[in-house]
Amino acid sequence: MERNSKGQFSKGKTPWNKGKKGVNGKSDTVFTKGEHHTGENHITWGGGVQVMKKDCAYLWNGTGKRARRPRVAYEETFGPIPNGYVIVHKDGNRYNDDPNNLLAISRAENLKRNRKREIYNLYLL
Repeated sequence: MERNSKGQFSKGKTPWNKGKKGVNGKSDTVFTKGEHHTGENHITWGGGVQVMKKDCAYLWNGTGKRARRPRVAYEETFGPIPNGYVIVHKDGNRYNDDPNNLLAISRAENLKRNRKREIYNLYLL
């Protein structure tokens, strides 16, 4: 095969594998139709709840995506979350998703709360 100075094929030349799909045969690392391991088919399936160490719990929503459990609990009880608002836990326990423990606050209020916490932690050092 002739190549030009840029490492590309010259005009009119074709690569050796053009039109040959799967030349190397089936591999164990290649996805095939119907063999996707997501959701209930995944080996780490825990009943639809995924608990993170430094974050809240997530729920599997069945469409190939996760949703934060506090958001789901809040929306089921109080309706949709307004734009620009986040959900916080009143008692600070990120796994306590009781609707009475959830509060929707603005992002500005959340920023103020986090700054106060940072300043407080600096005085503890």
